[in-house]
Amino acid sequence: MLSPDVDLRPRGGRPRDPSRDEAICAATLAIFAEDGYAGVSIEGVAARAGVGKATIYRRFTSKEQLVVEAVSVGCRLTDHLPDTGDVRADLASMLQGLIDKLRSDSGPVLLAFLAERLRYPELAEEFNRSVVGAKRAHARGLVTSAIERGELPADSDAELISEAGVALVWHHALYGLALTDDLPERIIDLVLPRTAGDG
Repeated sequence: MLSPDVDLRPRGGRPRDPSRDEAICAATLAIFAEDGYAGVSIEGVAARAGVGKATIYRRFTSKEQLVVEAVSVGCRLTDHLPDTGDVRADLASMLQGLIDKLRSDSGPVLLAFLAERLRYPELAEEFNRSVVGAKRAHARGLVTSAIERGELPADSDAELISEAGVALVWHHALYGLALTDDLPERIIDLVLPRTAGDG
């Protein structure tokens, strides 16, 4: 955590320099990749980014917020929340986005970050709050809407369906199983129940 006596209230003056934001995130991500969450410190990030500690304090209220932002920016974890009215296609598209990230150069960092989230609850909580929460809510909403439209059985478990696909993708990544192009469709066929009218 950052020092409790640091004044985090918004201040006037010149606007923030975007290049400093980039330097801070890049430095944090590099240290995290090298030494894990425990190895990240405000002092270390400031020194590596070439900024003062106060520059970091003005941007982030906690260490976990700093690390989550660095991973989100560095691994480009932008929200991908499709809603075309086709629940199967939308969920498959969300899974494909995750697979693409795990197959990219960001994959090792994301896997390391997952392990650190299991070790540090505050890190997991911040990631869930700022990154994962919107995706989970959106996936749940897609399934719930499909149930209401009669496209899925009325007794379908929206929460489990929306979580199962992501869990299976992470399982493949963690255990070195193939993240193939057809994996999203295979997962959707497995976890999404069909109504009697489906082919």
